[in-house]
Amino acid sequence: MDFILGNGEVAIEVKGQKLVDNKELKSLAAFIEENHPKKAIVISNESEARRVGPISVLPWRAFLEELWAGEIVS
Repeated sequence: MDFILGNGEVAIEVKGQKLVDNKELKSLAAFIEENHPKKAIVISNESEARRVGPISVLPWRAFLEELWAGEIVS
């Protein structure tokens, strides 16, 4: 886990890849099971946003836009 925001409400992991595969989501998935954050996000160099179960995989620019708009931590 790279960042925990909002009193544990948002778990964020940062990956440099253009395509994040499922094995790279294991640590975040384990954190979700143990801590039950409201949001779980992987920030990456992918070109499109997508969901893998409870995890949002976001391009870094989309993440920053949502963060600045106040949509990540409420």
